[in-house]
Amino acid sequence: MNNPIHRLRFRRHPLGLFLAVLSICAMMSCEDESSRNGLSWVPPELDSLPPTFDADSDAPNYAKRWRMPPGFRGFPERWNSQVQSLLGDRLVRVNEQIERLNQRIADIQNPDRDAIRARRDLLADEARQLHKRREMGSYLIFLTEKDLPSNLQWINGGYEPELGDPAAVKGGTLRLALQRSFPNTLRVFGPNSNNSTRRYIYNDLDLPLVRLHPGTRKLIPGTADRWAISPDGRTIYFHIDSDARFSNGDPLTTRDFVTSLFLRTSPYSADPFYRDFYVANFARVAIYSDHTLSVTLPSPRPYAAFYAGSLPNACTRFFAEFGPDYPERYLWRAVPTTGGYAVDAEKTLMGSKLVLSRVKDWWAADRRYTRHTCNVDHISYAFITEASKIRELFRIGELDVVSGRDADFWYEGLEIPPVHAGYIQRVMFHNEWPRNSFGFHLNCSSAPFDNINARRGFHYALNVQEVIDTLFRGDYRRGSSYFSGFGEFTDPSIRALPYDPERARAYFAAAGFTEEGEDGILRKPDGTRLQVTVSSRTDPSYAAAMGILKPDATRCGLDLQFEQMDDTVFFLKVKNKNYSACIFSWGFSPPVPDAGPFFLSQYAYDADGKPLPGTDNITATASPELDRAILEARSASTATAAVRAQRNVQRLIADSAAWVPGWSSRFWRFAQWRWLCWPNTESVRFCPPLYFDPLDSHLYWIDPKLVRETQRARSEGRRFPEDELLIPLPAGSPTP
Repeated sequence: MNNPIHRLRFRRHPLGLFLAVLSICAMMSCEDESSRNGLSWVPPELDSLPPTFDADSDAPNYAKRWRMPPGFRGFPERWNSQVQSLLGDRLVRVNEQIERLNQRIADIQNPDRDAIRARRDLLADEARQLHKRREMGSYLIFLTEKDLPSNLQWINGGYEPELGDPAAVKGGTLRLALQRSFPNTLRVFGPNSNNSTRRYIYNDLDLPLVRLHPGTRKLIPGTADRWAISPDGRTIYFHIDSDARFSNGDPLTTRDFVTSLFLRTSPYSADPFYRDFYVANFARVAIYSDHTLSVTLPSPRPYAAFYAGSLPNACTRFFAEFGPDYPERYLWRAVPTTGGYAVDAEKTLMGSKLVLSRVKDWWAADRRYTRHTCNVDHISYAFITEASKIRELFRIGELDVVSGRDADFWYEGLEIPPVHAGYIQRVMFHNEWPRNSFGFHLNCSSAPFDNINARRGFHYALNVQEVIDTLFRGDYRRGSSYFSGFGEFTDPSIRALPYDPERARAYFAAAGFTEEGEDGILRKPDGTRLQVTVSSRTDPSYAAAMGILKPDATRCGLDLQFEQMDDTVFFLKVKNKNYSACIFSWGFSPPVPDAGPFFLSQYAYDADGKPLPGTDNITATASPELDRAILEARSASTATAAVRAQRNVQRLIADSAAWVPGWSSRFWRFAQWRWLCWPNTESVRFCPPLYFDPLDSHLYWIDPKLVRETQRARSEGRRFPEDELLIPLPAGSPTP
């Protein structure tokens, strides 16, 4: 396989100059806000923070030395009391449901007694688990190393194949473009923080306590250098690497995990997701020293250490000014990470460009699994909404990589001289990454989709296969399960409903649309037309797809309208459930799916029955049966039980008809200048398959020799052989 490569210097071009002028203007407009709230802000010294505990408290000595953000004093007691109340309230509600079901079971004339009894038994099991959790006592506890079990079998995960290539060269700048608007915050939690840019600057960089090896799917170290699992499989003990540091140089300790719990569950964060996230996913967090902690899961589960290791951290000193104005004060403050890159305040241009720079003296630079990663010095993300501008900048060498997933661009758009001359390479990378939930999400809290028959009719009225065949030339495939690509955890029996005007009209009639107007659109007897507006972020391919879908929907009696908008506006519209139907997707990560944030009813409506804004349950799905299935999946203790439970969840999601599967690919297709290089070793050919986008791996590098060679060839008119890299799945890989 040929090894591509990248350059350090690049020529200036009028388009690049034009973008720079726009960037300066955007930066000037944001200058006051940035200097006050963000990128150039430096947190105070740790000693300026208040102490955690009184000197005469019974807290361990290591905790007495901690300094914590304002408002932390008394938090452990408050949080422990709050968790007990939450569990108690839930237990009361569950027992009330059990009593009502018992009354229905007692009715011998009830034909659904067996099904009701099964629901009752599931709730009874949940009640037992809630009771056990309450009996555990405090959620957050402080102990000492003397309290650690003496028989722990520590695992260091140091026997998996290395990642990357020893031949990788450090240095250079990778220049990329994101076809979206600049994010409206750099916060990692709080309002609007779960935006589409977050993965590039945080999620793909930060190291958890442990992580999955992307080639073998075995656990390997993250910020923990060893871990151990209790005999019952519920409690995982972690020892944090003593060298682990945040990108600002602060050491990572157990204090930072406690800080994260305090911050994310605080009402000041204005992020209701995290309170339930902590309670649902972790039954107890125990601190033993500055570098040792344990996480107890609500129940045993496959990959227990992986899920316990997802406990978030937060750089304590960075949040020295945390308070009621957190959403505004921290709007543009780039959060320190434990990964090899961090947002570079000096190189970032607010409004148009985000630049990541390699962390100086990164603590994991010489560690196994990371020493051949994070090779380029800088990663520059330009935010350009027009695909034509992105492709022109790439063609002239001002960008190094560009997506080739668009069929027209892949087949015709890359028939250009730099490709024919071998300066640019085509790459098709096949992967095993879970597919995202791309498709049409339907808002079940408003008409017409508060009626399940209308939702089912909508499924049959969308000719998605025609979009795949016409727009994507058959390269893509129709989606199926909401959680595809999770191997054995994905239910292969689920299939998208086909385009069928007769069935669509039958379901629309069942929803009350029984009359047809002169324009062919169905109506209710009161005159209400069957009109649905589909919302999306600005994307030419979505507009083209809707142009194909609209006439076929009309044949089903459906008037399909379409609106596109800026990324930020669209994201807020969807999260606040102010839409009817939307083209949207969530990105998922291995190894096991979790439907909770997206489909639990507690994230759909508030106590007054009004749609709950700001949650990830954007379809406002509220199904007691689905709730129970999700909880059962979360508590599955064996791989076999987890597979069965996860497939049941997926079937119930399909039955809800709240999501119409869109299209997806089994590959990531892109074009790159030949100076971008990838690993070519026995253990890593190009990139491990367990990546969605190979650029997320940070295993690539830029070879300055190839930069000079390519530039010289371009100036002299010399050519290289035209090259296309096809990266197949390793032999024996599961079907995505």
